Amino acid sequence: MPKEKLPEEIVYKLTDKYELKIYDAIQSMGINRCSRIEVKEVLKSCLQLSGTQPPAISDFEFIVQFVIDNFGIFKLQELRTAFELLAADKISVDKHIIFNPKLIGEVMSAYKKIAVQVRNKIQIEPKKELPMQIDEEQVIREETEYWKTSKKDWRFLNYQCFDYLWKRKMLKITPEKAEFIKSRVKAYHLAQAKKPEDIMVDDDTMRQQCKKYSLKLYFDNEL
Repeated sequence: MPKEKLPEEIVYKLTDKYELKIYDAIQSMGINRCSRIEVKEVLKSCLQLSGTQPPAISDFEFIVQFVIDNFGIFKLQELRTAFELLAADKISVDKHIIFNPKLIGEVMSAYKKIAVQVRNKIQIEPKKELPMQIDEEQVIREETEYWKTSKKDWRFLNYQCFDYLWKRKMLKITPEKAEFIKSRVKAYHLAQAKKPEDIMVDDDTMRQQCKKYSLKLYFDNEL
């Protein structure tokens, strides 16, 4: 499908080729509406552009889910464009040896400042997207089946499934159980970090991961 031609006034304002790249990127599909495979393929490109070493396969799978959970406000091609800017020295971040979530966060934070400037230049009215209809029953069925057939890695569970079960009053979590769940998630992050001060987990991510761990207990009949 051919791209829509840019109005002359936009072409005039966007004189830098990277600004044009950003313009194209913000027309693409949002990360939160793309398939896991699509996000994974773009992240492979980002890894190459970053000049860092690839992580272990399991860590890369975690990174894919991390991006889906935490960067849904961006469009998918914005992710690749941000790393193109990094490779072209248009943005700078701390040096990283291995591709990791912190690097992605730093790159997207630096990219966002440039993207805001581009958006202000073109002043495009955001497209009105129809709210996505979610089949909650299907999500619950899929997560239940996933847990039966997978290697049972709670990090890859869909935390939204927790919300659907909670709404149906199918989960019963006492204050004591909630503290246990939080302690288990904290213990996981502590085990992943080389030093306790290296743990960088924001409140939203911690909340989502606690929901995922709760689902693990639910599917294991421990909740």
